[in-house]
Amino acid sequence: MTAAEKWFGRVVWLGVLFNLCFALPAIFAPDLLAVQLGLGPEASDVWLRNVGVLLVALCLFYIPSRRPSRYPNYARLTVLARLISAVFWLWIWRTSGQPAVFRPFFFSDLTFGVILAILLRMALPVEQRLGLHSIGEAFRCLGSSIASAWHRTAVKVALAVLVIVGGVVGYEMWYNLMRTVPDTSYPTDAEQFEHGAIGLAASSRLPYWIFKVLPTMFPEKLSGPGGWASFGFIIEPGNDIPVGFSLRTAGYPALEANCSLCHTGTYRATSSSQPVVVLGAPAHTLDLESFQWFLYDCVSDPRFTSENVLRAIEQVHPMGFFESLAYRFLIIPGTQEGLLQQKMAYSWQKLRPTQGRGRVDTFNPTKFNVYHMPDDGTIGTVDLPQIWNQRPRIGLWLHWDGNNNSIQERNYAAAMAVGATPKSVIPDNFKRVTDFLLDLKPARYPFSVDQALAAQGKPIYDQQCASCHEFGQLNVGQVTDISQIGTDRHRLDSFTQGLVDKFHEINFGPPFKFDAYRKTNGYADTPLDGIWARAPYLHNGSVPTLWDLLQAPDKRPPVFYNGYDVYDPKNVGFITTGADPERIGFQYQTCFPGNGNGGHTYGVDLTDKDKWALIEYMKTL
Repeated sequence: MTAAEKWFGRVVWLGVLFNLCFALPAIFAPDLLAVQLGLGPEASDVWLRNVGVLLVALCLFYIPSRRPSRYPNYARLTVLARLISAVFWLWIWRTSGQPAVFRPFFFSDLTFGVILAILLRMALPVEQRLGLHSIGEAFRCLGSSIASAWHRTAVKVALAVLVIVGGVVGYEMWYNLMRTVPDTSYPTDAEQFEHGAIGLAASSRLPYWIFKVLPTMFPEKLSGPGGWASFGFIIEPGNDIPVGFSLRTAGYPALEANCSLCHTGTYRATSSSQPVVVLGAPAHTLDLESFQWFLYDCVSDPRFTSENVLRAIEQVHPMGFFESLAYRFLIIPGTQEGLLQQKMAYSWQKLRPTQGRGRVDTFNPTKFNVYHMPDDGTIGTVDLPQIWNQRPRIGLWLHWDGNNNSIQERNYAAAMAVGATPKSVIPDNFKRVTDFLLDLKPARYPFSVDQALAAQGKPIYDQQCASCHEFGQLNVGQVTDISQIGTDRHRLDSFTQGLVDKFHEINFGPPFKFDAYRKTNGYADTPLDGIWARAPYLHNGSVPTLWDLLQAPDKRPPVFYNGYDVYDPKNVGFITTGADPERIGFQYQTCFPGNGNGGHTYGVDLTDKDKWALIEYMKTL
């Protein structure tokens, strides 16, 4: 066997190793690979795994080609396959708009193809060569020179080096892209609720080190001063990860959201007080839409390049050679592509009034981004709800419009909307959080209560409110028709019969099966436990305090600022006027579609004395 033939075989083996570095992640970690390649959440795991298996099968056919003198046709097909692959990747590179992702594939296949072609030319007898004899003779002379230059010991050393390098490269690729660290199980259910993983798909995660540097790279794009806190995230002392995010490691550390992101609130007694965290309360300071578009705007900025992001990361986390390569060529480009795809998928948000702090469009993401229904122009923005005390709610009609009476379906549908899938969700963790919320009690009113005045308010509450809002009463958890309650109907109209049909038709497999959904024509009568911490009020957060809710609609504030957490114990709600709320909060204007503050006129005809007594009693609920 000539030296050229030996080297041809070695390069074939090296190519097989290279192929496996792509094939194995495709088979065993398709979610992660899809993110790195910018394929987005719609990429099929089945097809990615199929590609990986086909590539492994192709590698098996490569193996006989390592002996060109015995299997010349196999050898020629191996060269041809590499060159065809190079042409394919060149086409993808030029047409996909993602050169940073696909350029390495083109150059690697082209390099393998050219080297193998040269070595094959040198290895085959003259009569089996293709092309000009003069060029063939030159290759033959070159092959003879190579053969005479290498001794047997040098060849063995080179082969050993190849094996070692291949092993190191394979290990580093596994460590930086596929290695999985067990998720943290926190000692208390409260900590698990705040930071435990429920299991989102890889496409719904944000690499931790990119998360760390974005506020310093693009401070002008933040909602205000304070870094991530400017979006209303709750950041507890000694922990740089906001409440509502879980840190997970699948090759590289990344953050994903959990239930507490939207369902943990804070309050302060004064502007100089430290925030008090209230688990299960509405996240009334959270500006989720602004957070989304901050990410989208960052990756759309020309300054968001692998080189610039790596430079920023190096300031807080020095990287090794292979980790740096993984971030430069896969993680950073994959993150950018994934967020750019999300930006397009959520472009419908720009056609609607800004959601603002403490609010979210609940079902339009499911309609447009999960079920890919056409944009119907509806507005589904609602105030984030509380989720404590779930056990007595079992069997009641849930969501603002009472469209589902299964707590499990409600919970899994919410998880699906933010990126959970049947294969990504962690059932034990999800159950632990669900069980915790069944018996989580609402926080007690933290300020003083005039007990005598509250006692005067109880019979007023029993007469005016209890039939619809007291556990055990006939109407609690039932739906009041929109013609009777009269509140803004945009959220009601956004949940369509077509979406109900989709929920019923599409079965992602247990527990992602949704049979209990229905279309209603009104809003549900919800229990008022912990009502003091659930401001602002009504389904769309259009009324800032309980005092305002007891006024006739034309007397309710038409403009106010929500998202500020200093409490107003007199009116029962958060302070919504003044310099600080204007600086920190979101200007809520009831004139915008979906923001109407009309309806729910129960109690508006009471005397002021009775209203204050009623409010005092409601502080105790």
